[in-house]
Amino acid sequence: MSKAIKNDSDLKRLCYFRFMEEVLQQLEKKVRSLVQPTDEEWEAFTQKWRPFSFDKNHRVTNLGEIEPYFYFVTKGVIRGYFIKEGEEFNIGFSYAGEYSGIYDSFMLQKPSQYALEALSETSGIRIKHHDLMALFDEYKVFERWGRLFNQGILAGFGIFIQSILADSAEDRFNRLMQQSPHIFQLVPQKHLASYLGMSAETFSRMRKKTM
Repeated sequence: MSKAIKNDSDLKRLCYFRFMEEVLQQLEKKVRSLVQPTDEEWEAFTQKWRPFSFDKNHRVTNLGEIEPYFYFVTKGVIRGYFIKEGEEFNIGFSYAGEYSGIYDSFMLQKPSQYALEALSETSGIRIKHHDLMALFDEYKVFERWGRLFNQGILAGFGIFIQSILADSAEDRFNRLMQQSPHIFQLVPQKHLASYLGMSAETFSRMRKKTM
């Protein structure tokens, strides 16, 4: 009996190390697209990340909570949204190979105005706020990575706001189709319609034109 437990424990450890090795390789590719840490720096960085998994419809972060983690998703989809007068408004989606989290709440450690929800079984790795801040303090290369990442987020958000205010519904739909065609298979239509600032009926009509 004890031998069986030991073998089961060994198997779980092996699966854990294989999972982390594969996921960290994906993360490294993402990080090195912005900065080039040394092997020693990268080793220190990887020590702080831990695996996570969420069931479908799991509320990752609630409105008013302080975001404790920064996520790297390797499977599934997470959506970010807020609620106004009882209606949900989607502001973005994270899927395999992407970062996730409520960034302003995470960086400032202030209550979030948004919520995060897993739209499907979702897994990956995450890092705590104080661990990432400690890495920023100790390693200039990761402080630079964080700065470049935040610049990308701000630029992307600016483009999103401009599109919502100035572009037609058809322009927004076509841009999403061109830039992220795979998202149409990952995210329910009602959430994509909300993200694009259009009714579900308008979204459905445009979707049929492309089929």
